[in-house]
Amino acid sequence: MTPDIRAAFANFSTEVTKQLVMIRTWIFEIAHANDDIGKVQECLKWNEPSYLTSSPKSGTTLRISQVDEHHYGLFVHCQTSLIEEFKLAYPDLTYDKNRGVIFDARNSKQENAIKQFIYMALTYHVRKLNNKRENILNHTGHRQH
Repeated sequence: MTPDIRAAFANFSTEVTKQLVMIRTWIFEIAHANDDIGKVQECLKWNEPSYLTSSPKSGTTLRISQVDEHHYGLFVHCQTSLIEEFKLAYPDLTYDKNRGVIFDARNSKQENAIKQFIYMALTYHVRKLNNKRENILNHTGHRQH
């Protein structure tokens, strides 16, 4: 962790920092475990820890941040369809418009949802491309059975 990233985490409450450091670990674990994701770069965007796929550019930037004393969010570019997709699987979560998912640091039963969101963000472009290919194959009659 670079000094500027460490400083960003130091700005969060202790409760939120604990969760966000764990999420940071999951981001790198998920990327390492999935060949489609490739290398993930850690940087600051809007002075908040952010994670982007660099080689290949398989996903969209994932930013993590404290929302208030007990809440944190995972944020993505507002022009992606990620939040829309995620709401289908997790309609009861709290969302920040089409930009992010908000979690309560006091709730320890959110790991699966968080990991799924990380995976979806880090594979956003590759999944989108695969869906386009599938649609083309379906519409041209070239789908293999």
